[in-house]
Amino acid sequence: MTGSPISTRVLLLIEDNEADAELVSAYLSESMREQYEVHHVVSLKGALEALQSLAVDVILLDLRLPDSVASESVGKIRGEIGDVPILVLTGMSDEELALDCINAGAQDYLFKNELHPNALRRAIGYAITRKREAELRELRETMARYRSLASDAAETSVTAGVFGLGPVKARLPAEFDDCVGSYGRLLRTYVNQLLADAPKPRDSMELLVTRLGDLGAGPRDVIDVHTAALDEAAEEVNIKRHHSLIVEGRLFALEMMGLLVDYYRIGHRRRFQGTIP
Repeated sequence: MTGSPISTRVLLLIEDNEADAELVSAYLSESMREQYEVHHVVSLKGALEALQSLAVDVILLDLRLPDSVASESVGKIRGEIGDVPILVLTGMSDEELALDCINAGAQDYLFKNELHPNALRRAIGYAITRKREAELRELRETMARYRSLASDAAETSVTAGVFGLGPVKARLPAEFDDCVGSYGRLLRTYVNQLLADAPKPRDSMELLVTRLGDLGAGPRDVIDVHTAALDEAAEEVNIKRHHSLIVEGRLFALEMMGLLVDYYRIGHRRRFQGTIP
């Protein structure tokens, strides 16, 4: 009988004491349910450099490092990686400093002299679970807001009010579905380039807005397309990726609406042939 697949958790251990680092790694290696990919650095500087290229599930942070202490470390790491869980490793005499770290954004703290394998793995599991639950709540709340703005939720859509027409998805379902596919691909590209600090796909955005405008689309139609694209993405990508598309994609939706305003206000349109990238 085949058991459940073992999950792998990527962990960044920031600890300048080699003996403590080896102990943590040994405790994590005893797990039968999860595998831990441990990346060990000895300073805050090394941690910030590692986080430039490393996607981690959780961070274990020694309270006292050679180049940083306490909440300063938490604040700088938070600025680099956002909401990845941070667990602080501390001594009994440093509990007040550990609480300062909680106020700065750490999720929990563990006393080194009370550390044992089950407690360590349980704290890591709880931290990751809390983060995922928060992400799921945010996903549900954001999708609910989108749906409340979509044409289905409106007694009279903006499109109907301005043009005397119904929503694009009701009038032209095949064209709507095609726009959703193009929008979803463009949303992924936009988010990838935004996270990589690369130029936005402006030309492709203008092409898609021209197509939506030519179909008589209004702001609620953009919300319809955006929501449908996110619904499709939910079936194709993992939770972390879907969360990124929803959070970073809010700016994309706003920019698309702005371009649609330009389409109607100043006649800004882009000619296109074939399929939008």
